[in-house]
Amino acid sequence: MFSLLVQRCTELLRDTPAEPIPEEEREEGDEWEEGMVKVSAFPLDLRELLPSVKVWSDWMLGHPDQWNPPPCSIDGCSSGVWRSLADLCNALARVDHGEAPLYKADGDGDEGDEELRLLLLEEDRLLAGFVPLLAAPQEPCYIDLTRDTVIAADCKRVTVLKYFLEALCGQEQPLLAFKGGKYVSMATSPQPSSPGDAHSRHDSLTERESDDVIVEAESSVSEGDEGGGSEDDIRELRARHSALTNRLAQQQRRRDKIQAVLQTCGQLELEVRPLFLVPDTNAFIDHLTSLKTLLQSGTYILVVPLIVITELDGLAKGQESCGGSGGGRGGGGSRGNPGATHARAVQEKAKVAVAFLERGFEAREPCLRALTSRGSQLESIAFRSEDTSGQQGNNDDVILSCCLHYCKDKAKDFMPAQRDGPVRLRREVVLLTDDRNLRVKALTRNVPVRDIPAFLTWAKVG
Repeated sequence: MFSLLVQRCTELLRDTPAEPIPEEEREEGDEWEEGMVKVSAFPLDLRELLPSVKVWSDWMLGHPDQWNPPPCSIDGCSSGVWRSLADLCNALARVDHGEAPLYKADGDGDEGDEELRLLLLEEDRLLAGFVPLLAAPQEPCYIDLTRDTVIAADCKRVTVLKYFLEALCGQEQPLLAFKGGKYVSMATSPQPSSPGDAHSRHDSLTERESDDVIVEAESSVSEGDEGGGSEDDIRELRARHSALTNRLAQQQRRRDKIQAVLQTCGQLELEVRPLFLVPDTNAFIDHLTSLKTLLQSGTYILVVPLIVITELDGLAKGQESCGGSGGGRGGGGSRGNPGATHARAVQEKAKVAVAFLERGFEAREPCLRALTSRGSQLESIAFRSEDTSGQQGNNDDVILSCCLHYCKDKAKDFMPAQRDGPVRLRREVVLLTDDRNLRVKALTRNVPVRDIPAFLTWAKVG
């Protein structure tokens, strides 16, 4: 499937006309030099296929041990995948991915932040929290407010694909290489030669192939009997027949066990009707304006864990880490090793967030609440210190426990009426966070979780 997607994208890129180079920019002797392909000139079919290829590349970047060295292929088509990727690399070399400039999270300073907006790819939003893609490198980027989002998204996809293909060239055993003015495949599919490899290959045979081998062994035994072959050959064939039969039986028993386990695990459905929104500390640092929009809508109740307010106080006072919550709550994608300038920017944003919360609680904002780690609601945050020494886990777990106070599951409410029916859980709380580890923890506890831009899009607020 991946090879077919790559081949089709390569064909469409080759068919896309390049932008001619202006005569004043040409050098002498380069009359026939070809220009670059503009992202805005991509055909519709290519725009539809690029997200799928980008998701494949994300998975491969996050799991290099699954494909390097290239796995042994029985049908011999493995090497064709790498040839297709080499062709795609040559085609992407003609693409100008700088048509829509992309800016990293660190930016060029705080003074230009109001002129940028976050670029969130549709496939990244849909697959947020998908376990096989958690290991993929994700770096937020921003674009100018005046830029076309569709073209900018395709520029981001082309940039990611070029980085992925360059990573193939930079492996310890390179799978692609630049030779003779173009990229070529360097991958070789290993063939099982030793008895151990042959045994592994036999283990991967499907049930149909095993049946074919068994039938072949039986026919060989019959031919040996008719031809008066040696008894040793007949004994060897019968032993092979017995071994393959036992292996097939073991595979069938294993499939039966897997099916039995799947049948014991009932289907789980979550019915989410958001009322309570629980943001983490990063939400107040990175998305305070969006939180204000949600609060002003009057549709949702903003529940602020007391530990979040404590962390914001610490950041406002210039502390780099507060409570050891997996990177200090400020250790998201853009605050890994903050420099002095960025640390000051985070401190200022924390001060603004604390001031916003203090004004809201002083004004008795009806849609704003504070919650302790034990589930007690506070009407004021004038005294907001809390002893969490008896709590297990880090601050992420404390924030998650605040969400669980709104998840009161009673067996009589969610147990299915029929034996094989799905288990339906109802949720009125949504955790708002960009933190990957906290998202995974929330999903394991059946707590709905979204990043704030995605939730705003879903709620159609702002």
